[in-house]
Amino acid sequence: MMQYLWMLCAGVIAFGKGRGVIRWVAAAYFFSWFAPAVLLFLSIKSEKSVKREAMITNWAEGLVTKNEVKDINTVDDLFKQLETK
Repeated sequence: MMQYLWMLCAGVIAFGKGRGVIRWVAAAYFFSWFAPAVLLFLSIKSEKSVKREAMITNWAEGLVTKNEVKDINTVDDLFKQLETK
């Protein structure tokens, strides 16, 4: 059971540092706690990290946008929302 925890930790840390997630999860499978410990001391690959952050931000904004406009089908629906009661 602890092996899966180390694999999860390695995957999360690798994703945040812009490293290859699958490689580090596999390393954690074989080397247990040693892989996430090594990964903590590696530098961040800023280019990949920025791309991943933008991907998550776009995904989250897409979810929010879908919830905000799910009841709007026409322009009249927009005007109905603006009318004060």
